[in-house]
Formats: sequence, C-alpha cells, structure tokens
Amino acid sequence: MPLLRVLLLLRGAFGAIFALVVLLAPASTSTAQMLGRNGTFALVDGLLALAVAFALSKAPRFHWLFVLALVDALVRLAIGAVAFAYPDIEARILGSVAFFGGTITACIALGAVGLIFGLAGRRAPVRRGGVVPVLIVSACTLLLGIGLLFGFGTADGRRLLIGAFALAVGLCLLVTGFRLKNPQSTL
Repeated sequence: MPLLRVLLLLRGAFGAIFALVVLLAPASTSTAQMLGRNGTFALVDGLLALAVAFALSKAPRFHWLFVLALVDALVRLAIGAVAFAYPDIEARILGSVAFFGGTITACIALGAVGLIFGLAGRRAPVRRGGVVPVLIVSACTLLLGIGLLFGFGTADGRRLLIGAFALAVGLCLLVTGFRLKNPQSTL
C-alpha cells in the first residue's frame, strides 16, 4: 500500500504543479508552450497513471479499479505521444480536428464510464474503497471533454480549461494519497 500512496502523491503533485505553471504563466512563455503544446504533461502523467494502475492491481482492496485506471493511463499516453510527435498539430486543420475530436471523445467516454463504474461500485453490497476519488476524477474528465467540445476554441481558453482540470485532478489525487495513510480507511 505505501507504493500506491507514494504514486498518488507524486501524480497529484505533478498535476498541481503543472496546473499552477499553466494557469499563472502567460501563454506566450516558453515553459507554458513546452508543457502544453508538445504533450510533455500528458506523457509524464500517463506514465505515472500507468504506475498507479499497476499498483492498484497489487492492492486487493482496489483491484476493481485496475481496468479503468489502465485504460485512462493508455489514453493519456496516446494523447501525449501524438502531441509530442506532432507539436504543431493545432496548425494543421485535418490533424487538429482528428486530435481534438479524439481527445474530446476519449474524455467524455472515460468520464461517463468512470461515473457509471463508480456509482455502480457505491451500490455494491461490499463497499469498495476509493469510490469518491473515482467519481471526482471522472466528473472532471467528463467536464473537460464537454468544455473542449463547447466553447473553448481558443488556445488561451483551452490552456485555462486544461489548467483547471489538472489542478482539480491533482488536488484530488493528493488528498487521496494523504488519506491512504491508514490502509483500513475507506476513501
């Protein structure tokens, strides 16, 4: 269990720091452009999410969450790999439509499936640990997809939306990691 706690804290801290850099730095700074445009955040977050998924598979209490966490990690890695391989994808019309369409679809699908999965877990006869963070992260992911779909067409609007998403998820993961001190506690 300590490994899962460390990974959640690391991923949460990384997300929160990324969010603060993106939200507080002007869009024109090289740091904000490097983190946001070439997929560095998505790749690192995807790798951390993959480690969290495998740590969940080792913890019997959270084994139910492994598949959802694994799919989430693989989607984040795919988005990061495409953004990293084609840093100027926004400048290409067809590539931009495909990239943002895929990202929006993935966010909405992951968010909806996570909410359904979390709500079904909440009603299970044996209460599963970790349901509340799953619901929060899933709702944030769904809102990110909807926000990208409706009205965040400018680069600055997307930057603010992604920064807010990363901050909310990062803080949720930090709180979850701190609450895992006691392996018997339910989240």
